[in-house]
Amino acid sequence: MNTRLSLLLVMLVSSAASAADPFLVMARTLPSPAAELRPAEACEATAVVGTLTLARAVERALCANPATRSAWLTARLRAAELGQAQSAYLPEVSLSARLARGGDDLLPNDRSAWQLGLDAQYLLYDFGGRAARRDAAEALLAAAHASHDASVRVLYLQTVTAYFSLATAQGAVAAAREAEASALEALKAATARVEAGTGIPVDRLQAKTVYTQREIERIRAEGEAARLRGELAALMGDVGQTAWQLADDEAAFGQALEPGGAVDALIDAARARRPEFRAAEATLLAREAGVRNAEAAGKPRLSTFFSSGRQDGGIQVANSSSVGVNLTIPLFTGYRNTYEIAAAQTQAELARVERDRVVNQVALEVWRAYYRLQSETEADRRSADLVESAAAAERLALGRYKAGLGILLDVLSAQANLAQARQSQLLTRLGLRVVRAELAQAMGELSWDWMEPVPQEGMQ
Repeated sequence: MNTRLSLLLVMLVSSAASAADPFLVMARTLPSPAAELRPAEACEATAVVGTLTLARAVERALCANPATRSAWLTARLRAAELGQAQSAYLPEVSLSARLARGGDDLLPNDRSAWQLGLDAQYLLYDFGGRAARRDAAEALLAAAHASHDASVRVLYLQTVTAYFSLATAQGAVAAAREAEASALEALKAATARVEAGTGIPVDRLQAKTVYTQREIERIRAEGEAARLRGELAALMGDVGQTAWQLADDEAAFGQALEPGGAVDALIDAARARRPEFRAAEATLLAREAGVRNAEAAGKPRLSTFFSSGRQDGGIQVANSSSVGVNLTIPLFTGYRNTYEIAAAQTQAELARVERDRVVNQVALEVWRAYYRLQSETEADRRSADLVESAAAAERLALGRYKAGLGILLDVLSAQANLAQARQSQLLTRLGLRVVRAELAQAMGELSWDWMEPVPQEGMQ
């Protein structure tokens, strides 16, 4: 009977050891950092070429950036720790074997002896200690999932900002080239008037100076665009992969998030959705479970045990087995448990303070994004009028100068005002695009909907 029971226990141990995830905790981690936003074929290994849309840029960043992979691996680590905590609810079984060869004065001939044993132990009751460790591991896994979610959202916002920054930089290059062309036209007009005797040489020198300044500004704008292209490529996982061009994102830009209620209601909704708040809540639960575990560590433990063995010394064979119950009662631990409980309670209080800090931070981020979106929206509505009026003034000043009715100073001043108006419009549109993404991130409502253009009627 003992032999049969021993074989059964060995088979159970072997079967459990061969299972990769017997508690199914590792399967609770997302297989892809982008899975929450869009589970699909996003994580492709091929290089990005051709047109790069905002949605595709975010996809690649979520799949390839080390930040999201690190957060995902942290979640897997917490899942493994949960499996360790759950293993306390199963018995521990060990097999021991010993082989020796020797002799003595009475039996000078060497002889062999072997011993085989099987031991099993199972914890029956420990005043909630293992339950507290399991609850703590469960809460830490939830916190890791929320932290992974937060990392995804931070990278989402970084990629959106980098994408729009590059689009703005490319617009700045185009504006710098237009300003350079306008300065060249003014230089040609000044040169023509000087050669015709209707202008003064200083006009040509001033126009040449301004034209050179516009060349320098265009060169710097091109360098800034190249730098931002590398930053976006780095967010997508490979700074060397830049064989792509940004798509025209006006359709997606027109669908961007607009605030749909009062700021107080948005703050309340954000507190329920933000992963940082969920992570702080889960961490607090884990620390409270740690207090229960520390308290249980100083209380009695009740466990049962079973052992079975066979020993063959060459002269006699002995079989043995035993089953029983162990009761361990801590009497004095040098006050170690007292301070362990105090430390666990302090960690729980720190977690509660951190949870309150996150609540305030979430409210502040929504408040800032909400009112900044309002101001940037109004500024964007007026930036087009600013560029239109500045362009009209520049055309009028240049036309008057060519006709001999104006002075070069008016032309240069109008061109400077136009360049400044174009730059202001670019920055305003960048600010509006980014703050829309910031409000979405602050609300915990990141999605692909506003990033993808709506197909036109009659087009597939």
